[in-house]
Order: sequence, then C-alpha cells, then structure tokens
Amino acid sequence: MKFIGEGSIAVFLAMAVGVSPALAVENRPEALSLPELLQELRQANPDLQAAKSQVEAMQARVPAARGLPPPKIGVEFEEIPRGTFKVNQATVIYSLLQSIPFPGKLSLRHQVALAEAQRAAAVFKKAELDLTTQLKRAYYDLFLIDRELEIQGEQRIWLDQALESARARYGSGGIAQGELLRAQSEALEAANQIEVLGHRRRGLEAHLNHLLNRPVEGRVGRPAEMVLEPVPSGPEELVARALENQPELLVFKFSAERAEADWKLAKRELLPDLETMVELRDPAMGPVGPWDLTLALVLPFWFWTKQKYGVKVALFNRESAEHAFQGARNEAARQVHENWHEAKAAYDTAKLCRDSLIPLASQSVASEMASYQSGRGSFMELLDALRMLAERRRVYYQHLAGLEQRIILLEQAVGVALRKEHS
Repeated sequence: MKFIGEGSIAVFLAMAVGVSPALAVENRPEALSLPELLQELRQANPDLQAAKSQVEAMQARVPAARGLPPPKIGVEFEEIPRGTFKVNQATVIYSLLQSIPFPGKLSLRHQVALAEAQRAAAVFKKAELDLTTQLKRAYYDLFLIDRELEIQGEQRIWLDQALESARARYGSGGIAQGELLRAQSEALEAANQIEVLGHRRRGLEAHLNHLLNRPVEGRVGRPAEMVLEPVPSGPEELVARALENQPELLVFKFSAERAEADWKLAKRELLPDLETMVELRDPAMGPVGPWDLTLALVLPFWFWTKQKYGVKVALFNRESAEHAFQGARNEAARQVHENWHEAKAAYDTAKLCRDSLIPLASQSVASEMASYQSGRGSFMELLDALRMLAERRRVYYQHLAGLEQRIILLEQAVGVALRKEHS
C-alpha cells in the first residue's frame, strides 16, 4: 500500500484553509523548526522581556544593600545675640552625622537582597520555561493536526476510489442504491472533516503567532516528521535533577533563604546601632578649628512592642517558607514520576502501532480494496478496513505527539531540556 506523498498533503492542507490546490505545493509555508521557534520566542516575547528587566532591577539592588545609611550634613548657628537675627555674629558649627549599624546587620541585609535577586532570577526562568512549554505544546498540537489532515486526506482518496467503484457496480446492478448512498455519505463526511481540521489549524497558528509576537493572522509552516524516541533517563535520576534545576522549586528555595536571613536580621535589630557626629567650630579660626566628636547609641528601647514582634513575624515567615519548600519538593517528585510513566506508556503504544498494527491494517485495506474493485467484497468490509487503518495511524500519531507532550511536562518538572531539539 502507498500512502499519499508530500505534494498531496500540501493539497489537502490548502483545501482545508481555502488556498487554491493548484498553488498549494508552490506556495506552501516553510517547514517549522522547533529550535528556531524557541530562539525567536526568547528574543521576541514581550512578557519574557519584561520579566528579564525585572531580574536586572533586582540584581542592581544587591550592591546597594551593603552600603551604610546616608550621612547627614548640617550647619548650626550658636549664640545668636538675643532679640536679633544677626547670624553673622553667631558661632558657626558644621556637623557630619553618620549612623553605623551594629556589626552583622549590613551583611544580613546583603543576604536578604541577594536572596531576593536569586528568587527574581528563578521567577524569570519559570516564566521562560512556562512560555517555552506553551510553544512546544502548540508545536506538537500543530504536528498532530497536520497528521490528522494527512490521514483524512488519504481516507478521502480511498473513499473517492471506492465511490467510483460503487457507481460502476450500481450502474451494472451489482449493488443496491443504499450502498451507493452510504459511499457518497462517507466521502462527503471525509471532505467536511478536512475543512474542520483546517479551521482548528488556523486557531493553533494564531496561538503560536501570539507567543512569538507575530501578527496572529499569519500563516505558519508544517512541523517536520518526528522520530519515535525512547523516554530519557529514569524517574529517580530526573527527580534528582529537578531538585537542582526546577525554577519553581528554586523560587521556594530562595524564598526560604530570604526568610532565614530576614529572621536573623530581625534578631540583630534588637542590638544598638552607633551614631557618630563630628562638629567643626568657627572655621574662621583656621583650616582646622576646634572640633567636637559625639558618639551615641541607638537603643531599641521599644523592643517589647516593636522589634520583639518583628522577630516573631520573621520566625513565622521562615517556618512557612520552609514548609512551602518541602511541599514544592514533594510536588516536583510527583510530577516527574507521573509524567515519566505516562510517557513510557505512550512510547510503548506508539512503537506497537508503528511496528505491527499499522502494517497489518495497511495490508487489510489493500486486500479489501482489490476485492471490492473486482466485484467480490462489500463496501462495509472495505469501510471497516479503511477505518481501522485510519484509527491505527491516528493512535500512533496521538501517542507519538502525546509522548513528546509528556516529555515537555517532564522538562517543566525537571527544569532542563530532555530532547536536543528542545534546548
């Protein structure tokens, strides 16, 4: 049995979306390359660019967290004559005030800012992974629609041939009118299904164009043929990789680290800061006149109503973040195991269809078509054979695409690409 070729596929796709079949092969859009689409997504998607700018803003805050509080510079006019505003007769004092946090506070503030920046980077990677997951799923949905169009196109060719034979046999009195009408009905239904699939394809094109920041009405090419590949690695190895790489898990991890540093900083806020003030009196007396040095401690005097409860809040936040992190680890392991076993089931089914079921169904169709055209078989037997072949091929492509869809979900759960073309 011979399946329809690439040219015929293009014709059926063109008929489905309203393009002249005569121009279908010549004007067919370029074939889609998943790696190129992923690269375009990372460069063009506005949501991704906004998230990237947010990460850069958070990273720019990290160095500032180590800095001392801003100094205060002041001028004081002392001993102004009573009842006057003669500041030129007063003693002028210039002051510089600098607050120095208790040792360890600045480093903890830096740890908090660093954890926030790392969390923002993980949020960005999660957004990137979510968008690339959407793109890859749309790509494989498009692949499945095109293969369904291919199957329906092939079915239409077979049904048209069967309809011609039915008309010839009806004209010679070999079959009843009901069998002819059934053949006509099946041919019309196959043509309508091609049109329906064409509309669904246009919807997927709009979704793909939206992700790529293209005009949604633009046409996209046809995904390339896929090779059936086994499921990579094992679930335990993938769980270990997920704990190190999954962006959502890293968000919880850095949130827990930030909460830990915030709790330590809250406890350190119970300790006094140092304030230093240098005063220079009457610079007219020389380049360095008399000067004063003042040292003061900033005491957390109201700790029982302020800092004490700040420590409690930070402690509860730390415990909450730790529990959330543990829950995220459990969820990552569940996702890996669930999707790995679903992927393995899809691979086994697709392999069975490709190696055994489809060849047997193809031989059955060829046999029934030859029998029917020679006037021996019935249309219902031929129709059953055609439907069986279509169903076997449909199941194969569904599980082939389903395998890659599960691989995509595994990649989302693990946080790294598991196929070369997905990286």
